Amino acid sequence: MAGEHEVRNREEVRLLNVREAAKFLGTTDKTLYTRIWRREIRFIKIGRSVRFDVRDLEALIDQSRVEAQEM
Repeated sequence: MAGEHEVRNREEVRLLNVREAAKFLGTTDKTLYTRIWRREIRFIKIGRSVRFDVRDLEALIDQSRVEAQEM
């Protein structure tokens, strides 16, 4: 039986479809499908449906951040 903490974490997961994830990332559906095909982005496959965990998308944004250089 799952512990209370584990159940709470599952409830916090928010899954987005391709259109919603593309909007969240500020890109197009086509670009997102390309990144899926190239395995450049984490996704969840449920049957024939592709979903994205919001936390994974936020982590992708953080990893893609380029810091400014001091001059």
